[in-house]
Amino acid sequence: MNTIKVVMHDQFEAAGKKIGDEWLVPLSLIEKGYNISKQWNEKEETLKINVTNARVSEIKNYDHKGNYLHYDKNRVENWNVTFTPDGIPKTIYPHGQYFNPSTIAQYGLQHYSLYLKNNDTVSKGKFLKVANWFVNNQDYRGGWAYSFDHDFYPNRLDKLKAPWYSAIGLGNAMSVLSRAYFLTKNTKYNSCALRAKTLFKTPSANNGVQAKFENRFLFYEECPTDPPSYILNGFMFALIGLYDLYKATNDKEIKWLYDEGIISLKRMLPLYDLGNRTAYDLTHYTTDGGFPNVATWGYHIGHIHLLAALNSIEKDPKLDEALLRWKGYLKGNVK
Repeated sequence: MNTIKVVMHDQFEAAGKKIGDEWLVPLSLIEKGYNISKQWNEKEETLKINVTNARVSEIKNYDHKGNYLHYDKNRVENWNVTFTPDGIPKTIYPHGQYFNPSTIAQYGLQHYSLYLKNNDTVSKGKFLKVANWFVNNQDYRGGWAYSFDHDFYPNRLDKLKAPWYSAIGLGNAMSVLSRAYFLTKNTKYNSCALRAKTLFKTPSANNGVQAKFENRFLFYEECPTDPPSYILNGFMFALIGLYDLYKATNDKEIKWLYDEGIISLKRMLPLYDLGNRTAYDLTHYTTDGGFPNVATWGYHIGHIHLLAALNSIEKDPKLDEALLRWKGYLKGNVK
């Protein structure tokens, strides 16, 4: 057994071993070169090596009245938030504490899911506090504006100036309000949610959330930038919110907005597929940025969860194919 020098990518070096025709390379070197994840089980003396330790939770039958995307496992309380005396989370930013409609809604959806799982009246109460917050804080345009400037992608896009609206906040709010209606049968929740559809029909240039891809395909913007940023997870959250509200109201305009969004999703999905992970947005296409904004593994799994929920509704071969590829990337499969 000979000691050898191993050089990776012409920049990392370590000592290895050569045994016959086999080379033993230190895992620490592979970690540097390929950013892998490892798990050591002392009891079983087993080392597991993966592209990422992040794991997918299967979503085969999305229920518009049920547990929201496994959010019983969510813990908004552990996010960078503080709570008002009324129990509403405010997000802590470097520039201050602000209400973020999406965070508030996801906190509500977490407790709705916990209520369904455990029949916990405390969680039910927290969920309804959130639903009532949306009813009591809806503005004259039908939404919940972000009251702070936001620099989504400095050097590529101009800063968003307050007040601005986000499709993820609107969609998450619709998911909350439609569930509040199913839980209480109080139509105030549906009425409130339906007023938000105006912003889905309003172009982002007019302080709405609608962009058009290729001047044809409707896209609902998480960050309504100019040019559009086409953030994937925010768009899919919005589609789920529209679907939830349609199931609660049977409103034809909401159904049309959802259907048009699904057409856009099918058209645009290949642009987010980087062959080994997904892109977070399309700013590399809409600006002169030049390179993709690669999603973290956490966001990549979020893309899988959202797409799986939508495909459990649509049962579409193109969405099936994308899901198969994206799950494969978690195992190091490269297409």
